[in-house]
Amino acid sequence: MIQTLRETKLDKNTIVVFSSDNGGQRSAGANNGPLRDGKQSVYEGGIKVPTAIAWTRKIQPGSRTNIRAMSMDIFPTLLEASGVEAKHVLDGVSILPTLLGKNQPELRKFWFFRRREGGTRYAGKTIEAVIRGDWKLLQNSPFEPMELYNLKTDPQQKMNLAKKHPRIVSKLHRNFYDLIAESGASEKILASRERL
Repeated sequence: MIQTLRETKLDKNTIVVFSSDNGGQRSAGANNGPLRDGKQSVYEGGIKVPTAIAWTRKIQPGSRTNIRAMSMDIFPTLLEASGVEAKHVLDGVSILPTLLGKNQPELRKFWFFRRREGGTRYAGKTIEAVIRGDWKLLQNSPFEPMELYNLKTDPQQKMNLAKKHPRIVSKLHRNFYDLIAESGASEKILASRERL
């Protein structure tokens, strides 16, 4: 694709984004490296994915960043890069400064992940995770208790610290349910708009 863009001289006006909506499905042979679990999971192997973005003469070839972003940040990034202003409020945040080699603060205070799956494993219920700083609180099964991990010291999420740090669990638990309520309110607004 990149070669075709070069041959047609469209590469300087085209931004190519290569990413995934979730980690690879391990039962189908995917390898998520050292990250725990994969698709249909809110462990890091299910939500943390690499992303490659190319933009000739704008993004330095071979450059790398560890900035954390979400799929919803791609759209505002492309809007800003093309000089288009959104007509409504967006949930995403542009990472264009990072792509252009500039410093950029962390995009959000809380990182909230929610996934709804079918089948008997989930019974139509959701699984969620919230990250704040180095801490991650998650419920990877609607039928199991919350788990707490420190992603800085335990990026592979092997040591559940929920019993050791009940205050952190309590604090993140409140954030967790505030975000769930906010998400539910957004879904109700969208549903009412669809009925109009």
